[in-house]
Amino acid sequence: MYSMEQLGWNAFFEDHFQPYKEQGLGVGRVLREVRHQYRIYTPQGIVDGDVSGHFQYTAIDRADYPTVGDWVVIRQHDDYALIEKVLPRTSAFSRNRAGTEVQEQVVAANIDYLCIVCGLDGGRNFNLRGIERYIAMTMEGGAKPVIVLNKSDLCADGELAMLQAQSVADAFPIHLVSALTHEGLEEFSMSFESGSTVAFAGHSGVGKSSLINTLLGRAELKTNSLRESDLRGRHTTTHKELFFLQSGAMVIDTPGMRELQLWGSQQSLNDTYSEIHEAAQRCRFNDCTHQNEPGCAVRELLIDGSVEMERYENYLDMRSELLFLESKRNEKKSHERKAKEKALSRLIRRSQKNHKRK
Repeated sequence: MYSMEQLGWNAFFEDHFQPYKEQGLGVGRVLREVRHQYRIYTPQGIVDGDVSGHFQYTAIDRADYPTVGDWVVIRQHDDYALIEKVLPRTSAFSRNRAGTEVQEQVVAANIDYLCIVCGLDGGRNFNLRGIERYIAMTMEGGAKPVIVLNKSDLCADGELAMLQAQSVADAFPIHLVSALTHEGLEEFSMSFESGSTVAFAGHSGVGKSSLINTLLGRAELKTNSLRESDLRGRHTTTHKELFFLQSGAMVIDTPGMRELQLWGSQQSLNDTYSEIHEAAQRCRFNDCTHQNEPGCAVRELLIDGSVEMERYENYLDMRSELLFLESKRNEKKSHERKAKEKALSRLIRRSQKNHKRK
C-alpha cells in the first residue's frame, strides 16, 4: 500500500477536497482509464469505478471527465466507486482531439514531467520539429519537458543526436538511453524525485512501452515490432495507465500519437521559440507577420544564421494553427452562449405563461 503523499497528494488537493470530505465522500487517484472505465487507488485499496449520473449531467465537455493522474472525489460502494467530481488539476498534457471539431483531449493530468520520447533507429522517429511541438504543448499544460533519445544502441552518432536535440530543447534535460542495453537508464530514472509523476509521450514505435518495462524491471506493457517500410510503430498501447517505480516516482504510459494537433496559446509558443519572440519585440511594425515586412527583426535571425529556416517555418506553421484554434474556440463559445440565451428565453416565456394561467 502507498500513502496518499507517495501518490502525490499535497495541500493543494487537500484544500479543494475539504468540502467533499465534510460530506463523507472519499478520494482517490485514477491509475487506469479504458473506455470511460476507471481503476482508482484509494487509501483503502484499489477499486474500479465509473462516473455518476450527476457527473455526466453536469460535465460540459470531454475534458471535464477523469483521465489518468486525476484526483477524483468518489462515493464508494464496497469494491466499486462512483466518481462525483474531478479535483482541480495542477497540470495537464492536452491536445486538440483529432477531427474537425475543436475539443480538448486531456491525455494525462497532474504530471510533473513529460518525457518526449524519440527513437534513434532512423525513419521519422527523431524529428526536431515534432520535439518543438511537444515542448510547446508541455509548457502550456504546466509540466516540465524532458527529451529522451531512445534506442541509442541503433544510433551511429549519439553525440550528434544530442547536439541536434539541444538546438531546440533550450535548457531542458536531454537523456540518451537504450531500453535494450540499459545505457543511460540509471541516471535517467534517478532524475525523478519520489512522489513525482512522469508521463511518457511520443509517436508510435519510439519505444515508450519498452522503456517503461525496463524501468519497472518487468514486462508490464505489451510491445510490438515496427513496419519495415518506414520504421513507424503500430498502436501497441491503446489506453493510459499509471505505474510505480522503485524510486518512488510514478510513470504514465500514453498511446502513441500519429497526429498531434495543438492545444495551447500564444504564450506557450513564445516560451518555446523564445529567441524568435524576443526578436519580434524589435520589429518595426507591431503587427509584423515576420514574412515580408521591412524592418523585421525575426527575418534578420535567418540572415545571420541565428535561427534555422526549418525552425522558423515550424514557428509560422504552429502560430497559424494556434490562431485558427483560437478563432474556432471563440466561435464555439459564441454558439454556446447563444444556445444558453435561447434556453433561458424559453424558460422565461414558459414561466410567464404558467404565471398567467394562475
